[in-house]
Amino acid sequence: MMTQEGLLLAMDDLLELPPGSLKGPEALSELEQWNSMAVIGFIALADTNGARVSARQIAKCSTVAELLKLAQAQGSQG
Repeated sequence: MMTQEGLLLAMDDLLELPPGSLKGPEALSELEQWNSMAVIGFIALADTNGARVSARQIAKCSTVAELLKLAQAQGSQG
């Protein structure tokens, strides 16, 4: 299972941002790169972390940190 730092770096890569750009409190609505393709990418990322995450769960998240918590919480149960 990836650490929070590892997930942040993976999110940077997913959103084509320089490594270390995301810290967690960023609002998804303010990230130009956060779109339907990024949602699909995040579902795949969460899956590689052992988490089963749905688009509905993602839609309830408003920050990067909430996404990471979702991926970690789900991953730790499996």
